[in-house]
Amino acid sequence: MSNLEQLKKLSIEHKDSLEFADKILKISESDDKKELLAGIETIRKYYEDELELHFQHEERTIFAPLYKEYREHIGSAPMLLKEHGFLRLLVDRIELSTAKKDLYDFATVLKNHTKVEDEELFPLVEKLFTEEQLSAILDFVPVD
Repeated sequence: MSNLEQLKKLSIEHKDSLEFADKILKISESDDKKELLAGIETIRKYYEDELELHFQHEERTIFAPLYKEYREHIGSAPMLLKEHGFLRLLVDRIELSTAKKDLYDFATVLKNHTKVEDEELFPLVEKLFTEEQLSAILDFVPVD
């Protein structure tokens, strides 16, 4: 978790997403169709209420400046962006017949993704970004 004030909101969301991923991993082990359906609805609601906005926040205020001004430090950014896309597509196509695997994949990717952002991306942002860029992270307002 970042101690930088501008990254606190994203860091708290990361903490919550790790807890959410653990919850989904447990559901993915179930053979109960009702529990699996509830898991599908849970990730859809989480995605709609929180995750998409979180992705947009990172893409616009972290990944965009990283690609524009710090290309030599891109590192894991392409993989992280692909994972944003993977999670978006998975939420859109998940169904009961593939729920166990899809819930497991969603939770595993989300958990690993979050750890990489915390351990690699955020320290890079802390090191490279200007005060103006950090303020953009803090002041981000999603577009409807």
